[in-house]
Amino acid sequence: MKHVILLKRLLLLIWAVWMSIVFLTNLADAGKGLGLLRESWSFASGNWNLLQKTTARYAMPSSVNAVLFAGVILWEGLAAMLFWLAGLSYRGRGSARKVLYLAFMTSLLLWAAFLVADEILISYDLESPHLRLFVAHLVTLLAVDLLPEG
Repeated sequence: MKHVILLKRLLLLIWAVWMSIVFLTNLADAGKGLGLLRESWSFASGNWNLLQKTTARYAMPSSVNAVLFAGVILWEGLAAMLFWLAGLSYRGRGSARKVLYLAFMTSLLLWAAFLVADEILISYDLESPHLRLFVAHLVTLLAVDLLPEG
């Protein structure tokens, strides 16, 4: 049943790659916002401008948005790192248990925080993708935890 272990490991590494890209595109977007990168820099998420538009309802100061954005970037970086550690160290049920659960706890809490923020900011158009990501991470955790390995 080594193929099941390989599948689980690949699922973890897919989330590691995906979360790393999310982290890097948001980091680049922050670099554009700070003037460290040119506006023509295309590998950027656009989430900084989206955050400003979303929080405009409450006239949120730019400094508060900057702290929120920095917090999200750090959170995404931590999740990416934990998924890399989980994926690279996974050898089957019982291995890398702590880092596996830390990776999923970090990502699930991130998406849950976004869901709460979407409600507070009455940003229903963003809620659906955040809910899908929450469910996708939860389903992956269940697959890694429950699929029999032999």
